[in-house]
Amino acid sequence: MTSYLILFVAQTCYIATRAFQQLNVMHHKRVWLFWTSAVMAIFECTVYGSITFKAIEVVDSGDILSFALIVIPLWLGGSLGSLCSMEIHKRLRK
Repeated sequence: MTSYLILFVAQTCYIATRAFQQLNVMHHKRVWLFWTSAVMAIFECTVYGSITFKAIEVVDSGDILSFALIVIPLWLGGSLGSLCSMEIHKRLRK
């Protein structure tokens, strides 16, 4: 359960920073690009690392269903991250 929670939080933050980065590019916020990319890299490594550890766990245990359930935190985290990013960027541009 903890691995799914870590994946959910990491995915939410990763997608939020990706969406924020797209908005930075779209609105020509050049100063924010460097630091947003650094944060993106941290969360991207966490997401891919979590998936990798879960895959290793599945190979060891043979529990394919637990690997299939990875889709849920990725899906929900991605949606929530995008929504949060849009709202934060809108408030920062004012």
